[in-house]
Amino acid sequence: MLTLTSQRRRAGFTLIEILVVLVLMGVFMAAMVKLLLRQQRFYNSTSQLIQTRSQIRQATFMLPADLRGLSRQAGDIAIMTDSSIEIRSVFGSSVVCIVNPAASWISTVPVRQASGASMTNWKIAPAVNDSVAVYDEGASISPTDDGWRLARITAVTQVTVHTATAGCPTTTRLTQAADLVASNPSYQFTLSPAPIASTLPGASVRFFRRVHYSLWKWVTDGQWYLAYYDCVPNRVPVCVTPQPIAGPLRPYAAPGTTSGLEFTYYDSTGAVTANRLLVARISVVARAQGQSTINLTGAAAIPLRDSMRIEVGLRNR
Repeated sequence: MLTLTSQRRRAGFTLIEILVVLVLMGVFMAAMVKLLLRQQRFYNSTSQLIQTRSQIRQATFMLPADLRGLSRQAGDIAIMTDSSIEIRSVFGSSVVCIVNPAASWISTVPVRQASGASMTNWKIAPAVNDSVAVYDEGASISPTDDGWRLARITAVTQVTVHTATAGCPTTTRLTQAADLVASNPSYQFTLSPAPIASTLPGASVRFFRRVHYSLWKWVTDGQWYLAYYDCVPNRVPVCVTPQPIAGPLRPYAAPGTTSGLEFTYYDSTGAVTANRLLVARISVVARAQGQSTINLTGAAAIPLRDSMRIEVGLRNR
């Protein structure tokens, strides 16, 4: 006959049952921890892969815009090595409205036009000591004397009152009355050397600075980056301190090996050239390495290395 005490004792769990449950829970928790660790490892590796490839894309996508518009014959390439290039970088353009050779200045079309057209564009407003290239058609109708004349800006004046001798009046047929408002000035640039009389209204104007791109080791963290600086004549200092704009990249190495940034220059026949006046195409290779190893498959961790190559053909040869 079962007593009340024995019935209560049989309603509980035995030690063996508890041990079995604990073992099963331990196996389950171990599997869950292993899965979570694998997911965390995969997430960290994927994040590092994305970051490294983003650094490479940033390095290679910033260069083509400046390189594509170079003119080798005009001397736009100042310095070229396997890890750096120094060029004239155009940051704006406009159209000449009035030319005053005696006073050494030209004026340009206002930035905004009521018609919606845009003949003046720049990333930054031109300043004193910036450089300009003004297209001059020459004294004859022959194209042999046409070309770009280089000058330095010595003064910048905003003109809001447009007359026959200042600003960009409607008589030039480059503007309308609605364009000539105080909030939309024309710019008058005093140049050295002075413009010449054969430069006509409607001539193109390009504003540029000398800029330098290179693979550069930053002293702050000892890493290598794509660095940038610009140079403006008569500025103090003429060339500013290099600033990292993309990276980190792999350290400098000999050409054709593992250098973080590598330039190769080709002529029109496809042969490698060291002559600045023969460059027709520039190859840029960016190589990056992750800050730590990655493990996407669950096998042994490996160093993350990736690269990207772009080819830029010069438009203005």
